[in-house]
Amino acid sequence: MFSGNGDKKTGSPSSSNGMPSIIAKGLVITGNLACDGELQVDGIVTGDIRAEKLNVGETAHVTGAIDAGDVMIRGKVDGGIRGIDVSIMSTASVRGDVINTSLSIEPGAIVDGHCKHSENPREAAEPINLFNSSETAAQE
Repeated sequence: MFSGNGDKKTGSPSSSNGMPSIIAKGLVITGNLACDGELQVDGIVTGDIRAEKLNVGETAHVTGAIDAGDVMIRGKVDGGIRGIDVSIMSTASVRGDVINTSLSIEPGAIVDGHCKHSENPREAAEPINLFNSSETAAQE
Protein backbone atom coordinates (compact mmCIF):
# COMPACT_ATOMS: atom_id res chain seq x y z
CA MET A 1 0.00 0.00 0.00
CA PHE A 2 2.78 2.45 0.90
CA SER A 3 5.60 0.85 -1.02
CA GLY A 4 7.37 3.04 -3.53
CA ASN A 5 7.65 2.10 -7.15
CA GLY A 6 10.91 1.97 -9.04
CA ASP A 7 9.74 4.47 -11.67
CA LYS A 8 9.76 7.42 -9.27
CA LYS A 9 12.41 10.03 -9.81
CA THR A 10 14.64 10.58 -6.85
CA GLY A 11 14.50 14.18 -5.79
CA SER A 12 15.52 16.34 -2.91
CA PRO A 13 13.04 17.36 -0.20
CA SER A 14 13.11 20.85 -1.69
CA SER A 15 11.53 19.67 -4.93
CA SER A 16 8.61 21.67 -6.27
CA ASN A 17 5.97 19.22 -5.00
CA GLY A 18 7.29 19.23 -1.39
CA MET A 19 5.46 21.15 1.31
CA PRO A 20 7.34 23.92 3.13
CA SER A 21 7.93 23.84 6.87
CA ILE A 22 6.01 26.72 8.46
CA ILE A 23 6.66 28.84 11.54
CA ALA A 24 3.20 30.38 11.87
CA LYS A 25 2.28 33.89 13.02
CA GLY A 26 2.12 33.93 16.81
CA LEU A 27 4.72 31.17 17.22
CA VAL A 28 7.97 32.14 18.97
CA ILE A 29 11.05 29.97 18.46
CA THR A 30 14.27 30.43 20.41
CA GLY A 31 17.13 28.44 18.94
CA ASN A 32 18.79 27.64 15.63
CA LEU A 33 16.77 26.17 12.75
CA ALA A 34 18.11 23.91 9.99
CA CYS A 35 15.90 22.84 7.07
CA ASP A 36 17.03 20.91 3.98
CA GLY A 37 13.98 22.12 2.04
CA GLU A 38 11.73 25.17 2.08
CA LEU A 39 10.97 27.14 5.25
CA GLN A 40 8.26 29.80 5.64
CA VAL A 41 8.61 32.03 8.70
CA ASP A 42 5.65 34.16 9.75
CA GLY A 43 6.36 34.15 13.50
CA ILE A 44 9.32 35.19 15.63
CA VAL A 45 12.66 33.36 15.51
CA THR A 46 15.55 34.22 17.81
CA GLY A 47 18.43 32.18 16.44
CA ASP A 48 20.22 31.35 13.21
CA ILE A 49 18.36 29.86 10.24
CA ARG A 50 19.84 27.58 7.57
CA ALA A 51 17.62 26.38 4.69
CA GLU A 52 17.66 25.71 0.97
CA LYS A 53 14.76 28.13 0.42
CA LEU A 54 13.60 30.68 3.00
CA ASN A 55 10.59 32.99 2.94
CA VAL A 56 10.35 35.55 5.75
CA GLY A 57 6.77 36.83 5.78
CA GLU A 58 5.52 40.34 6.59
CA THR A 59 4.60 39.38 10.17
CA ALA A 60 7.94 37.67 10.84
CA HIS A 61 10.87 38.91 12.91
CA VAL A 62 14.13 36.98 12.70
CA THR A 63 16.96 37.87 15.07
CA GLY A 64 19.98 35.88 13.93
CA ALA A 65 22.04 34.96 10.89
CA ILE A 66 20.39 33.58 7.75
CA ASP A 67 22.12 31.11 5.41
CA ALA A 68 19.95 29.95 2.50
CA GLY A 69 20.03 29.35 -1.24
CA ASP A 70 16.92 31.35 -2.16
CA VAL A 71 15.92 34.07 0.31
CA MET A 72 12.78 36.23 0.13
CA ILE A 73 12.43 38.84 2.90
CA ARG A 74 9.11 40.60 3.48
CA GLY A 75 9.38 41.07 7.25
CA LYS A 76 12.07 42.12 9.73
CA VAL A 77 15.56 40.61 9.97
CA ASP A 78 18.15 41.65 12.55
CA GLY A 79 21.26 39.75 11.45
CA GLY A 80 23.39 38.95 8.45
CA ILE A 81 22.07 37.23 5.34
CA ARG A 82 24.07 34.85 3.14
CA GLY A 83 22.23 33.62 0.07
CA ILE A 84 22.56 32.85 -3.59
CA ASP A 85 19.37 34.63 -4.74
CA VAL A 86 18.28 37.27 -2.22
CA SER A 87 15.11 39.33 -2.68
CA ILE A 88 14.28 42.11 -0.23
CA MET A 89 10.72 43.27 -0.75
CA SER A 90 9.21 46.73 -0.13
CA THR A 91 7.79 45.73 3.29
CA ALA A 92 11.14 44.40 4.57
CA SER A 93 13.52 45.81 7.15
CA VAL A 94 17.02 44.30 7.28
CA ARG A 95 19.68 45.30 9.81
CA GLY A 96 22.82 43.41 8.88
CA ASP A 97 25.18 42.65 6.04
CA VAL A 98 23.92 40.87 2.93
CA ILE A 99 26.33 38.58 1.05
CA ASN A 100 24.84 37.27 -2.17
CA THR A 101 25.29 36.13 -5.76
CA SER A 102 22.11 37.84 -6.96
CA LEU A 103 20.31 40.64 -5.08
CA SER A 104 17.10 42.55 -5.69
CA ILE A 105 15.79 45.29 -3.41
CA GLU A 106 12.36 46.80 -4.00
CA PRO A 107 11.75 50.52 -3.45
CA GLY A 108 10.57 51.12 0.12
CA ALA A 109 12.68 48.34 1.66
CA ILE A 110 14.96 49.30 4.54
CA VAL A 111 18.49 47.86 4.44
CA ASP A 112 20.90 48.98 7.15
CA GLY A 113 24.13 47.16 6.39
CA HIS A 114 26.61 46.37 3.65
CA CYS A 115 25.73 44.44 0.51
CA LYS A 116 28.53 42.34 -0.95
CA HIS A 117 28.59 40.19 -4.08
CA SER A 118 30.13 36.73 -3.84
CA GLU A 119 30.14 33.84 -6.30
CA ASN A 120 29.89 31.39 -3.36
CA PRO A 121 28.24 33.25 -0.47
CA ARG A 122 27.29 30.10 1.44
CA GLU A 123 30.79 28.57 1.35
CA ALA A 124 32.12 31.33 3.56
CA ALA A 125 29.43 30.73 6.18
CA GLU A 126 30.39 29.15 9.45
CA PRO A 127 28.61 25.83 9.99
CA ILE A 128 25.78 25.79 12.50
CA ASN A 129 26.61 23.55 15.44
CA LEU A 130 23.47 21.72 16.50
CA PHE A 131 25.21 20.14 19.49
CA ASN A 132 27.31 21.67 22.21
CA SER A 133 30.91 20.44 21.96
CA SER A 134 30.97 19.57 25.68
CA GLU A 135 27.86 17.39 25.22
CA THR A 136 29.51 15.57 22.31
CA ALA A 137 32.71 14.98 24.31
CA ALA A 138 30.69 13.65 27.28
CA GLN A 139 28.95 11.07 25.06
CA GLU A 140 32.25 9.64 23.75
